[in-house]
Amino acid sequence: MTAPIKRSDATRRALLCAARDEFAQYGLAGARVDRIAEAAGVNKERIYGLFGSKDKLFDIILIDTMSEFFEVVQPLADTEPGEYVGKLFDYHHDNPQLLRLLLWEGLHRGADAHDIDGWRAEHYVRKFDRAQEQFDVDERRAGLVLLALCGLANWTHAVPQTTRLLLGAAAEDADTTKRFMQEFARAAMRRETDGAGVVNELTGSSEVADESPVDAVDRAARRLREAQAAADAAREELGAALRAAHADGAGANQLARQVAGTLSRPVVLRLLGE
Repeated sequence: MTAPIKRSDATRRALLCAARDEFAQYGLAGARVDRIAEAAGVNKERIYGLFGSKDKLFDIILIDTMSEFFEVVQPLADTEPGEYVGKLFDYHHDNPQLLRLLLWEGLHRGADAHDIDGWRAEHYVRKFDRAQEQFDVDERRAGLVLLALCGLANWTHAVPQTTRLLLGAAAEDADTTKRFMQEFARAAMRRETDGAGVVNELTGSSEVADESPVDAVDRAARRLREAQAAADAAREELGAALRAAHADGAGANQLARQVAGTLSRPVVLRLLGE
């Protein structure tokens, strides 16, 4: 049997939900504590008693919303860049509050990102470390890669008016926009599949031009490993698409002909049987 929720816990959760809606809509400066209290069904003095101030409540809301995001979206280190961009795009399309909270934070505080008990700083240190390892780049370039991928996924949601001006009626076709951003990310990373190449080129680095023959071997080996990983991911994606088409009524022979030159007929039959 599920343990009953304590009234104090239920009150706190109601306040957090109401505050998230309020801050996402009006921002830190425009949000009103009395509206939050009314939506949660409590006295506004209760908010100050639990959270101290509106600023501190905003920080708690932001960290709480970020925590939910991290529970849903698989980290970049555990997937490939195109898939990561697609998951980010879908999340912010379906859950716009986090992006709005981050935008309000930037408008109100500029580059001064607030934290709670170092939670946010620790998270981004882990992101840097994992991106450095995944793409074999230094900390600065790891940050640039992360910014580029997040920008591809998030910008269209952050400025829907600009998206509409650029795409017109096609702005309503979110799936097509998402697929383009995914392929753009994959193409950028394939350009130099060790990750460093494309970022180095964009930031004016001459490391590749000045590398020794031994370093060139290392770089080429990394490119091959990344290409093999990308091929494995594409093979899994194709297998899933084949099984979905087969379940929808497409014949095995028809599908084998459709992917001729990519997969042999025995491989297609094996994938359909998985």
